[in-house]
Amino acid sequence: MRTSLAILMSGLLACEPAPPSSPPPVALEPAVGQEVSHPPPPLPPPPPQPRDYLSPVPEGMVDLCEVVEGLRCQIAYHSADNFTGAPLPGYGAPAAWMLSQPAEALVQVHRSLAERGYGLLVFDAYRPIRGTLAMVAWAERTGQAHLLNGYIARRSGHNHGHTVDLTLYQLDTGEPVDMGCPFDTLDERAHTSNAEGEALAARLVLVQAMKDQGFRNYSKEWWHYRLPMDGTQARDVPYGCFEAAEGAWEPVEGWDRTGYEPAMSWDPRPCPAPDAAPDPGSVP
Repeated sequence: MRTSLAILMSGLLACEPAPPSSPPPVALEPAVGQEVSHPPPPLPPPPPQPRDYLSPVPEGMVDLCEVVEGLRCQIAYHSADNFTGAPLPGYGAPAAWMLSQPAEALVQVHRSLAERGYGLLVFDAYRPIRGTLAMVAWAERTGQAHLLNGYIARRSGHNHGHTVDLTLYQLDTGEPVDMGCPFDTLDERAHTSNAEGEALAARLVLVQAMKDQGFRNYSKEWWHYRLPMDGTQARDVPYGCFEAAEGAWEPVEGWDRTGYEPAMSWDPRPCPAPDAAPDPGSVP
C-alpha cells in the first residue's frame, strides 16, 4: 500500500505546472515634468599649447620662464610681433634659455629689483644661430643693410646663451615700465642714455641692477645685456621640437632677396619620442 501511494504522489507532482519565471523588468517612465539625468559626456582633451612643442633644454642651460619665480616672459620672436614682422626660425616654442651662470646672476638682479617694486620681463635670451641669420636676411631683402652696423649683428652673443633682452615691469600692476621707446627700436631713441625724465631714470635703474651682478649693457640698446664669459659656444638648437635639429637646418632659398615672404605662423607637429631620431624637416 505504501509503495502504491508513493507512486501515486510522484505522478501527481510530475503533473503540476512549473512555477512562473520572474517577469522582465519594467522601464519606468519619468514623471511629467521630471528631468532625466544622463552622465555628462567625457571632456575632450585640452588643445596643445605652444610650450607643448618645446625642445629639451640643452645641457648647461636653464629655462628662465620656468625656474625664476616672478620673472615674466614675452618672447617676441616666437610671434610676428617683432621688427621683422614674422616669427623667426628657431623659435617654434616660446621660451628663454640661458647658461646657468648668467641665469643665476639674473635671479639676483630680479630679487634686488623686487625690493624696489620691479620685476624683470624677458623678451629674448639664447637665440639659435638660424634666428640671427633670419634677422640679417630681413635687413638685406628690405634694403636696410645699414642696420647691420650697430643694431643687427651677424654674430650675436645671444647665440652663446649669456646675453638677454629685457625690461622692467611694476610688481603691483603687472604693467611694463615706460622706457621711452619700445624694445627692438632700431634707431637712436634706443640708445641707453638717449632718454629723459622717468624713462631715463628707469633705464638707469635697470643698468645699475644688472651691473651689480656683472652684466654689461650695450649702449645702443637699453634692453640688451650680456655677462662676459670665456669658452662659450654658439649653438643652433631650436626651441621648437618639430624644427630641424642643430646641424640639419638650411635657410630657405632666396630668403634674403626682395619679394620673399616668410611664414606668418607655426605649423607644429608632435614632439618625437625621447629615443626617436630628430625630425630632419625644416621650418622656414
